[in-house]
Order: sequence, then C-alpha cells, then structure tokens
Amino acid sequence: MMRILQALISYLSSTTVLATASHGDCKCTPDSHCWPSDAEWTALNSTLSGALIKGVPPGSVCYPDQPHYGEEACAFVRSHWFNSTWHAANPISIDYPIWTNNSCNPIYLNGTSVTGDVNAGEKGCSIGNYPWYVVNATSAKQVGDALKWAGKKNVRVVVKSTGHSYPGRSIGYGSLSIWTHNLRGIEYIPSFKPSSCPINGTLAAARVAAGETGIDVQTEMAKHGSIIVTGGNPDVGLIGWLTGGGHGTLSGNYGMGADNLLEATIVTPKGKVYVTNPCRNSDIFFAIRGGGGGTYGVVTEAVIKAYPTPKTTLHTFAVGSLSPNITAEFWSLMGFIHSEMPRLKEGGMQGYYYMVGPPAYPVLAFLWGFFLYDKPEGTVEVLMAPIQERLKSQAHLFAYQSNITQGDTYLEVYAPVFTNEPVASGGSGYGSWLLSPRSLSDPNVTAKVFQEIGPSMDLSKPNGPSNPSLLGHMIASPNAPSYYPEVISMNPAWRNTLVHFIVVETWPDGSPQSIIDSVYRDITFNKTQALRNLSPETGAYFNEPDSFEPEWEHAFFGENYRRLLGIKRRVDPDNVLWCRRCVGSEAFVEESDGRLCKPVASAKRTEVGEGSEAGGDAYGMERAN
Repeated sequence: MMRILQALISYLSSTTVLATASHGDCKCTPDSHCWPSDAEWTALNSTLSGALIKGVPPGSVCYPDQPHYGEEACAFVRSHWFNSTWHAANPISIDYPIWTNNSCNPIYLNGTSVTGDVNAGEKGCSIGNYPWYVVNATSAKQVGDALKWAGKKNVRVVVKSTGHSYPGRSIGYGSLSIWTHNLRGIEYIPSFKPSSCPINGTLAAARVAAGETGIDVQTEMAKHGSIIVTGGNPDVGLIGWLTGGGHGTLSGNYGMGADNLLEATIVTPKGKVYVTNPCRNSDIFFAIRGGGGGTYGVVTEAVIKAYPTPKTTLHTFAVGSLSPNITAEFWSLMGFIHSEMPRLKEGGMQGYYYMVGPPAYPVLAFLWGFFLYDKPEGTVEVLMAPIQERLKSQAHLFAYQSNITQGDTYLEVYAPVFTNEPVASGGSGYGSWLLSPRSLSDPNVTAKVFQEIGPSMDLSKPNGPSNPSLLGHMIASPNAPSYYPEVISMNPAWRNTLVHFIVVETWPDGSPQSIIDSVYRDITFNKTQALRNLSPETGAYFNEPDSFEPEWEHAFFGENYRRLLGIKRRVDPDNVLWCRRCVGSEAFVEESDGRLCKPVASAKRTEVGEGSEAGGDAYGMERAN
C-alpha cells in the first residue's frame, strides 16, 4: 500500500507543477496559437485524397442550436445510442462517452438525455474530448501521411477502430483520430509461413485488416471449417484487443490473442510501413504482441493463427438466493465455487460469470456461460457433480438452473448466445486484477473479500457510492505459445492467472462530479486494493483495468516494461502517439482540460530501456517491400 501511495503522491506532484508549465511544452490544441490553420487542414485533406473528416458529435442533431439539428435524425441517433456496432461505424463516436465528459449525449425534446440527465439540454452540446478531425483511413499510406503531418504540427493523435475501449484510449481532446474502421479484408491462409522467419512446416492462419471485428472473422473462417481466437464481445476490433493481450471464450484452450499473432504490418509515427514478425523487425513484433496498442505505431493488418473448429459445448448455470436475507450463505457458496474452479478449468471449462444484486437483480445471484471443446458427452455433469451436491443440500437457501447446449462447430453455439453488450448507458468505474489459483484456494478468505467488495442487499447502505457488480473471466491460457514463445511482451502474470476479475460501480448520467470522484476513489483504494492484496504476485489486464491504477507500469506489463519503454523511445522519439497508461505515457501528463503537457520533472527521469536487449540500430527495422 505504501508504494501505491508514493506513486500517487508523485503523480499528483507532477500534475501540480505542470499547472505552471508553458503552453509551449504542450500538444497544440484548438485554443492555442500553434493550432494548424484551416488552410493547413485543407492541405492535409488533399494529401489524404479527401479522407479527412471534421469531427461532429453524433448527438449534436438533437440540439436546436447546432447546425445539423433535426428531430428525425435525433430519433435515429437515440434509437442506436446503446448499440456498439453503430458507434463503431461513426467516425468519432465511442462506446463510453464518459471519456468525452458526456459533452453531447442525445436528448429528448424536453431536454433530458437518453441516459437520464434531466439537465443535458440546458448544458448544451460541445465537442468535448471528441477528436476535431478524423482520417478515414483506407490505406497504410494515408495512415503514414497523417502521422507524419501530426508529428510536424505537434497535434495529438488517437487511434480508433471500433471505439470499444474501457479506459478511453480511442478519444482525446483536440486530437486527430486515425480511424481504421474501413481498413477491411479477411483472407484464409491454409499454409502460412512468416516472412524471413523459419518454422517447422506451415500454419493455418487468417490475414485480417485492422477494421475487422471478431464476429466478422469467425463468420468468414467458418466457411473454411476454422476458427481464430477472438474476444468475448463479437463486435470488438481484433487489433486493439490482441495488442493488449486479448481474452475470449477460446483463449483458455487456444491461447490469448497475443499468443496467436504470427505477423503484422505496422505504420510507425515516422510514417514508415514495416512487416514485423519474430525474425523481421522483431523488437516491434515483441512490443505489439501484448505490450499495448496505440503507442508504437498503427497496425493495419495482422496474420493470426487458425485452428480447425472444435465440437463445442456451452454450459449455462445460474444460482440465486431464495430470500433477500441470505447473504453470508451466498458468499460462502461463492468461496466454495471459486475453490472448485481450478478443477473445472482443468476439465475444460472456460468463459465468463457474474455476481449481481439489486438493482440489477432482486436478490444475490451468480451466473455463468462456460464453453468446452471436443469433450465427450457427460463431461459437464461429472465436473458439476460436487457443486450440485452442495446446492441440493442447501435447497432451502438457493435455487439453480443448469443447461447444456452442444454443436458440431464453434460458431453455431457461440453466435446465438454472445451478442453485443449494451454501451453508452451512463458512467461506470472499473477495477480489475488477475487472480492466481493460490489466491482463490481458501474459500473462507474468498468469501470474505467478495462480500466486502461485492453487491449488498441493503440498498440504504450500498457497498460504495453505488451497488457494485462482480465479473469473472476464467479464460487465461497457462501455457506460453509454441510460436516463438520468447518474442512476446504480454504480462507474464497471465500464465499464473485463474480468473481475470472485475468490480464495476456505476453512476447515473448527470451525477455531480463529487459522486463520480467518490466512485473512482472507492474502486481504486478499496475495491481493487482488496484484489491486489488477495493476489499480490500477479497484475492487471491492460485493456480492462482500473483507469487510475497507481502502479500501472508493473501491473500491466510486469518485468517487460523496461524493454517496452526502450522500444517506444526508438520508434517514437517525438511521442507522436500517446494514450492513457500506455508504454511511454510518462512523457506527458493529461491536464484537467484535456491538454497534454510535458511534466516539468521529465528531464530528470532516468532513461531506461536504452540499449536494451531489443538491440538494433536507431530503429532496428527494415521496411516492408
């Protein structure tokens, strides 16, 4: 705890000093003298062959003082606001508008937002943290030209494919967004060999462009009797997902998203296009194979390992308390079930589960959807026997349901069940941690921790500013990949993970900042801290973390951070790319108004990573042909 407090004090101190820093030490913003002129933006648009789009918040059509106002258009936006596919197809919109300060959520005629803020109409619509301009990229050259231009003009750059980023990394005040959504293409490769890289035999693979989503690729691969590992949410873009690690309903058996990356094409901040794999430009390949996206360059396509589609079993299980007064017994049951999870996982189960209470559910309840692959009939029944035996002995406390669905292919079982999750429904704070098998081995300890941080039945005294929900992801792959296992930067803690665990608290749209701040404090210093204490030897998932994780360098990247920072400084010495709690983000501090400024103390920082084992010349890379 002391190290965390020291890290927080250091961060706050640098932010305080930064308040007096010159704007010359900041990225250019629309209100600064260095912001490019209209003529310069026009010239960029010409260079990009007309691919530049002016950022307009989609909800602006609902505000009478905005130029595109219209009730018919507004009704359309309102009807799609909670659909992540729709947000992905909009040039600037994202799934979690809390990161834009809810600056232009759609409203009804009475001024109430679609998410319930009765004062939204009175507050009005502004661009907030949405990007001011967007590059609708359809080629690597356009990406390179945009990055070079932004570097010269000192304009902030963000990268968006679908905008499905819990930590808000695909958004930024006064930014130029590289929108990869329309980089499309899926190619099945029955016999792939990486460029300039020896392997025994060949591998089945898929070449996937940056704009493709998991469900797009699975649908195409099914035509060839194949699968690739994708995220649990079908509409998540693959590139940002796998560069941060990437888990899904297949990852327990077939490896994490990063494990399955074979080769990639990347555009660096200098505008150069490179093919990268374990033997060609290997330092970049190491970095993007789990070291986070949006910071070393823009990946335009990836080659991902494919597998024959397995026969698939889905087991859905739900248990709920029979009375609102059954609390201690419920958490005791949760401790017991988690102590059984190593056995369930070894038996082939993997997937997602939830622990919820009011207002989401009237009593404390537990639900899961677990997949098994190429397992004989009767496997689920054998694995579930000890749990069902306990539930039968406590029939006066709990009711439960258990259902099994089977199919000859993965897609026919996955597609009907896993649909897009609702998004943009209000504010939420996430805290997450990777829990080891050891950390969940004592059911009494687990029950105590989960009861402390989980949903409460007493809504007059919720467990935090709002009643939280607990989410578990039993999806980690314990094994290093067979494909160049030494060339991967994904947090090594994943190999010692039983469950990726998340605690979520929400607040209604329109809540005062004091309430929002209290949620974030509770998440970081109470809820997530309890998980850190439970499993101090692991870390956290880069793509789904506590957005204010104090020791994020070690939590997200473990022992790999020094090397990753060295690679970042070689490929992006001018820090053209920046994202929250990404490798190298120490170069700037994001002020309260969204401006990115260099911390005054940055010159005193130790230059780590220089001359590390990544090796090579100034870049250590060779151009793509």
